[in-house]
Amino acid sequence: MNLPHDPADGQRFWEAISKLPGYPRGESMPIRHMLFESNALFKTTGILESIGADKNNPLVAVMDSTPMRRGDNGLKPLYLETLQKDGWQTQAIVLHPDASGQVHTEMARIKHVQSHLRHGCAVLSIGSGVVTDVAKHACYLYQQETAQKIPFVVFQTANSVSAFTSNMAPTFVNGVKRTLDSRYPDALICDLETLRDSPRQMTAAGVGDMLAAFVSLPDWVLANRLGLDQTYSELANRLLGPLDALLFGHAGDIRRGNPNGMSMLAKIISLGGLAMSLSHATTPLSGFEHVMSHVIDLQAEMKNEPLAPHGSQAALAAIAGAEMYRRFLSDFEPASVKVDSCHPSAESMQARIETGFAKIDPSGKVAAECWSDYRQKLEAWHAHRNDFEAALRDWQSIRGRLQEETRPPKTLIEILRAVEAPLNWNQLNPPVAGETARFAFLHASLIRKRFTLGDLLIFLRIDRDAMWKNILEVYPK
Repeated sequence: MNLPHDPADGQRFWEAISKLPGYPRGESMPIRHMLFESNALFKTTGILESIGADKNNPLVAVMDSTPMRRGDNGLKPLYLETLQKDGWQTQAIVLHPDASGQVHTEMARIKHVQSHLRHGCAVLSIGSGVVTDVAKHACYLYQQETAQKIPFVVFQTANSVSAFTSNMAPTFVNGVKRTLDSRYPDALICDLETLRDSPRQMTAAGVGDMLAAFVSLPDWVLANRLGLDQTYSELANRLLGPLDALLFGHAGDIRRGNPNGMSMLAKIISLGGLAMSLSHATTPLSGFEHVMSHVIDLQAEMKNEPLAPHGSQAALAAIAGAEMYRRFLSDFEPASVKVDSCHPSAESMQARIETGFAKIDPSGKVAAECWSDYRQKLEAWHAHRNDFEAALRDWQSIRGRLQEETRPPKTLIEILRAVEAPLNWNQLNPPVAGETARFAFLHASLIRKRFTLGDLLIFLRIDRDAMWKNILEVYPK
């Protein structure tokens, strides 16, 4: 099965998708080059020169300290040596792990990279999601403060997340992940040999990250029909195409790491990033499953513990979200709803957030950050009571629309199994404890303003603890 739109097609790709419903005005080929090729690494000089980089000025190469292989060579030494032979004045900035043993997207790291940027320099990020987001946002802040745009190239080292074509940067703020406006790269380089030789768990995570769509897209539709999000469009759906069929159809090539599989997954992931960027929101690929994953990360952050691969964790949360949708769409009876009881007070919800998050952060900083965002959602929910009542009257139509967007959890499990991805929380690296996942499921909707099915369950006073126990039965043992 072929992609409905191939990002390797350059200008033809941009011309085709610019005709899709929901494509934003003024976004004319924001990423000039997207390479998905064997030996694409050795085309970096041509790419840099085509976007205005100058060999007489520094090329700032942002990377972490993780050793990476490309065939028989260390990837980063090979890359830097190749660039130096081509005449570039490379300046490597290495991001070292914190107490958790990992590098995270935090403002202090972003500012550190920004401090090395100068007029005339160019930036090359060599890494997966976190390195890309740090470099991307450093370039963005520099441009905001100086009105000078820096040529920026992303060299993707793993098919792991959709950050590479995104103009947003998920960043920890007071311990809670917030998505900040950022910038596109000028070019994306996907070297198939590098992607082939990346850790298999990273490739599995990339598949998992895309499965989020089967929870996030119905969440977006639901929020729109309840009057809480007017940004919905069909653009993301048209870009991504039949995502489940594409991933399952190419699962064998992805699992084996052959060129076709690496190229196809890289393209699907790039389309995911563009679906968010062109929608000017992470909503197309970030719904309940991502806030659940963020709360798992938050618990680890509070303990200075390492995080599991983002995409695989999000995939397991997507299984929970898919089963949540399956049960809700099967069992919900709008005639039984007492609308007056579905609108809790601000005082009660603030207390709920403060009590809940005090268990993992007694200082209250996390709760305060969560409440600052959540209160906006609660105010909107109260303001759109009439839309909620209208949705109850039109529930059969909405139910059918939501069923179109989601998938049964067994579909997600089959795709994950086909690429040999983790299928249960204890299979993640590091494993996620059952109580950690439960806490995340119960508190996910309380951390930010975006509306998901999880919020509706809270307002309808559905027993979510009982639902979680049923969800656990879905995961393969």
